Amino acid sequence: MRITRHLTAILLLLVLALVVSACADDDATDDESAEAGDAAEEAGEDDTVISLARFFGDCDESTEGVTDVAEATDECEVIQILTNAFNEADNGVVVDRLGGAVWDQYYTQLSTTFASGNPPQVAVMHSHRLPDFAGRNLLRPIADDLDAVGVDFTDYTEPAQEGAIFEGDVYAVPFDIHGSLWHVNVDLFDQAGLVDGDGEPIMPTTIDELFEQAEAIQSETDAMYFSQDWFEFQVGARLFLGLVAQQGGSLIDADGNATINTPEGQEALRVLNELADTASDPSQGYTDSQSEFLAGNVAVLHNGTWVVDQYVREAEFEYQALELPVFYEQPGFWGDSHMWVLPAEGNEDDELREASLEFVSYLYESVGDWAAGTGHLANRTSVLTGGALDDAPQRDNYADAADTAVFVPAVAGWAGAWDALADELQATWVGDKDPAAALADAEARMNEELGTPAEGD
Repeated sequence: MRITRHLTAILLLLVLALVVSACADDDATDDESAEAGDAAEEAGEDDTVISLARFFGDCDESTEGVTDVAEATDECEVIQILTNAFNEADNGVVVDRLGGAVWDQYYTQLSTTFASGNPPQVAVMHSHRLPDFAGRNLLRPIADDLDAVGVDFTDYTEPAQEGAIFEGDVYAVPFDIHGSLWHVNVDLFDQAGLVDGDGEPIMPTTIDELFEQAEAIQSETDAMYFSQDWFEFQVGARLFLGLVAQQGGSLIDADGNATINTPEGQEALRVLNELADTASDPSQGYTDSQSEFLAGNVAVLHNGTWVVDQYVREAEFEYQALELPVFYEQPGFWGDSHMWVLPAEGNEDDELREASLEFVSYLYESVGDWAAGTGHLANRTSVLTGGALDDAPQRDNYADAADTAVFVPAVAGWAGAWDALADELQATWVGDKDPAAALADAEARMNEELGTPAEGD
């Protein structure tokens, strides 16, 4: 059925309203959101203007006129200053930001732009979301375009490459790997006698050692051993994935069926519940767990790469950001990737497509700046080994993790499956649900989301 011009106009107005109204983070003002589009107004007569959809928040006021990325203090400022610098260069392309959406609203807004027939030319996307968009032919395959704009796809680490590929085609230019880290209060480890001769914290190498350390910390100090966000942002599910992967397990099999109710899954959930019962406080969410860690009341906080620089600035104790300890047969931790994609409909015009590719090529060259300014892992081998991050704090402690990140499965429907998994896991430590029932229910709900119902259904 054809959409009338009247309805199309209404949809376009709705898209604009959604982007402007829902794109600001908690600290953004209405004035900041309204500034989106200023770049297009300032473009020269011969410039090609492309639109960029991204999250990371709004920081127009703090970055206005700033082109030196060294002045950035968080994700939003890094990406906005990089965009400013690109727009200031004499390259004939101007990037007009659609808005600075918070991440939990972004994909709804982005889907609306596709539905309206007015997608951006470039958009940021998590690797786990790629199948839902590429699988509907909404994104442009770009493998044949990369060499022409100086993007060496082989320079990316293996996890980054895998995250940008769907059904054999490259759909994205990866920007980072972000994932779980062990944030450590070294002072507490020292008080409990858990440092080596150089004063470095000793990391557990088995689950038994993990709980032995917990007992030592809690008996020798007034602190709690472990903390994480137990129920707000699915952080527990991220640790579950890492523990399963370290045992050689996975969350789905080769046929796309969820594989949660397995010996590996049972062991991972056992460890999480023992941590909650004996070494942590499962009533803590994201803000509480972080505050307690920074106050010096927690020895280990499980959180992401994105907080490293904040903790370096704010911790009043000796702080280290470390890779997730290897408790089982092999390294493994939850990881994801921010990537840049080109919507197919937004890049049908040759001039717009060439401009989009020029911008993502510039972002490819800026991977080191992004990693240095955000705490995320650089995902290009040449950046990891080339000295670009030598002065960035803590990065040497977890640089090797760029090769051991375990991304969530690249399958359509994963967002809903992940939500189902997190719900069921959290029900065991927040609501006392039987772990066996939780794993069985998680597997069934995940398969429903993935379109792979259990045999006999």
